Amino acid sequence: MLVVATVHGQHRRNPNYTYEDVVRILDTYDPDLVCVEIRPQDFRREPYLKEMMLATVWGIANGREVCGFDWYEGTARAARARLEEQPEYIEKARVLDSLVATNPIMRSFDDRYGDFWRGEFGYDFYNGREYNRYIEESYRLSLAVYGDSPINLHYELRNRRMMDLAWDVIRQHRGSKVALLTGAEHKHYFDRDLAARENIAVVQLEDFLPLARRPLDPAVAAFLLEDDDLPYYEVGFPADTNRYYWGKLTTLLHGPDMDWRPDIIPAGNIDIAGKVLARWRASQPPSHRMMFDEAWYRFLSDDCDAAVERLNNLAQAVESGAVEDPFVRVYTYRNLGLCYDLLGERQDALRSYARARALMRGTRMERNADLALRDYETVPYRRGSTADR
Repeated sequence: MLVVATVHGQHRRNPNYTYEDVVRILDTYDPDLVCVEIRPQDFRREPYLKEMMLATVWGIANGREVCGFDWYEGTARAARARLEEQPEYIEKARVLDSLVATNPIMRSFDDRYGDFWRGEFGYDFYNGREYNRYIEESYRLSLAVYGDSPINLHYELRNRRMMDLAWDVIRQHRGSKVALLTGAEHKHYFDRDLAARENIAVVQLEDFLPLARRPLDPAVAAFLLEDDDLPYYEVGFPADTNRYYWGKLTTLLHGPDMDWRPDIIPAGNIDIAGKVLARWRASQPPSHRMMFDEAWYRFLSDDCDAAVERLNNLAQAVESGAVEDPFVRVYTYRNLGLCYDLLGERQDALRSYARARALMRGTRMERNADLALRDYETVPYRRGSTADR
């Protein structure tokens, strides 16, 4: 048994523990069974943590069995937020801070590694004994102060339920190599639990370093390089293909501030978005949202003529009442204005901005009108003008 500690979204921005490193760990250990931190009822039906979906695709591509074993209650985080504001729990937090400050394991680790939460350490660190001893001690102190409560997201209950779900599958694979992928905060628990079971040999990542470097399986490569995770899903899912692709493009091209500051969108996102759009177009007839995102992609790719053509077609649908999405209605015209400014057609740009403002009036979007339109009604938009403001 190899329990692999992952760092969820940090894989995206940590050069020392990337999504590809997760694949290399699987390539090196070469398990017969892969267990991933996804609830069984959601497994291969709903999107979840990217590294868990990626490990699933690795297993499918290599003919290995894959199972989901996550368990959680949806109310724990909300309950924690409420409790943290109560005087009793504020005092308990002070007690915990005092225990942490005087604990030799915690102090030694913090002195040595500092702000390790910034996510710059490698797979050997998060899968190493020091880190896992530290996390184990951290939870021990939390349990001593709060008990098994929403404050620590029901540490004991959740880990036990997760382990039970995984064990139901693992016990059917006696004599097999099993990789269990889980968030780094859980590894110490599963290592400890599995080591106490008969006929289970728990191994550590350090036993298999350095990691192998093999050519990526085509399905894995498409997932990593083109955001093509469709092999993860079972037949019939995702149920709403439009929403599936819309969600992907929202992450790539409409993330925080991206619609207000298009110059901050990474070139890599734009490149992947083109591949996502190609798959979307090939999968079904055009929709209004597809047309909108296609035009936004063209604008970001410096093809304003093509963007204007698509946006004008969409504007006709907006005016006919066929487009209900308020975001698409407003930003069809806002984006037309940006394109016209880049093409030197200032009067058309001003008419587009005016229509966008009119469509916002009296809606919830009106409160963000100044962010959407900035100073475009007095100063023409130019590439780079929103990069640092």
